[in-house]
Amino acid sequence: MTGQNGTPTSGRSRWLLVARWTGTLGLLGYLATRVDWPGLGQAFMGMDLRFFLASIAVYILAQIASTLRWRALAHAQGFRDTITSFSKWYAAGMFCNLALPSSVGGDVVRAWYLARDGRGAVLARRQAALASVLLDRATGLGVLIGVAGVAACVAPEGLPSRVTAPVWVAVSSMLCGLMSWPLISRAGRRIAPRFTPLIGGVDGVLMDPVLLVTTTACSVVVQLGGIAQVVLIGMGLGIDLPWTFYGCIVPLVSLLTLLPVSLNGMGLREAGYVGLLAPLGVTATQAVALSLLAFTATSLVALVGLPVLLVEGIPGSRNGSIGESDDASTEAVGNHSDQRGAGQPASAA
Repeated sequence: MTGQNGTPTSGRSRWLLVARWTGTLGLLGYLATRVDWPGLGQAFMGMDLRFFLASIAVYILAQIASTLRWRALAHAQGFRDTITSFSKWYAAGMFCNLALPSSVGGDVVRAWYLARDGRGAVLARRQAALASVLLDRATGLGVLIGVAGVAACVAPEGLPSRVTAPVWVAVSSMLCGLMSWPLISRAGRRIAPRFTPLIGGVDGVLMDPVLLVTTTACSVVVQLGGIAQVVLIGMGLGIDLPWTFYGCIVPLVSLLTLLPVSLNGMGLREAGYVGLLAPLGVTATQAVALSLLAFTATSLVALVGLPVLLVEGIPGSRNGSIGESDDASTEAVGNHSDQRGAGQPASAA
């Protein structure tokens, strides 16, 4: 089956889904041979509920900070929607990240809702909305790697090289990317004009000290909250490790789940914890329990997005679509005074 331009989009997507299913089943099969199943059940039953509930509370706070970060980045793109709207759309995106086979499905949903609630050139609005979501992801990723680097620097002795080596590779890659950004920006605008809104968004963040500090601060809260969530669950399971060890391991597992080899990181996340925690004396059963309980806490919070999705409308459906025909114009929405107002992008760049 081919798309409108003759590309086999449906067939490619089908094969990618099959590959992810295969990877997920293979990883789960591998873990099944490593886990003491009675011991896993005992770990679940022995989990201190106070730590589990505290991990949920910390995760909720982290998601609030993440919502504020996205709103700040979208505001820089010209969107003026209320914090209530951003909170609803972010919750719907969290649920879609949980329910859909791809971890970026929620990002598409967020961009869809944001673009839907504006007026003006449809294409320009969609590009600006997508840029805000991608910038949100990129900012979080950069700070995630930075936090891992700081944790590796201050961690006590005993952190194995299988943990520190990938941390320094990630930090080095991020620094090279930042130093090369001026060249990437200029080349990207010439070679791929369709990515100009995203490139302009990155340039805008780097050149705006207030926005840079705001989004970085929010990202630090988000990433430290994600680490604290796993730390609390580890404490509830009786896993005794320094916080700085978690500060390296949790970001590495998060980076690992970005690989498109399983469904939403299922199996890959657990295998990551097993491999990284083994040299620290944590058994495979404990590592899998840690991963599954952290995922459970995350999922319980993400379920809040289901009623939001049902009320707001599912993207692509009659009540969830943008409701306008695509406009090929890339004219900045803010060029006309009658298009400004609450919930409208003032600029597409």
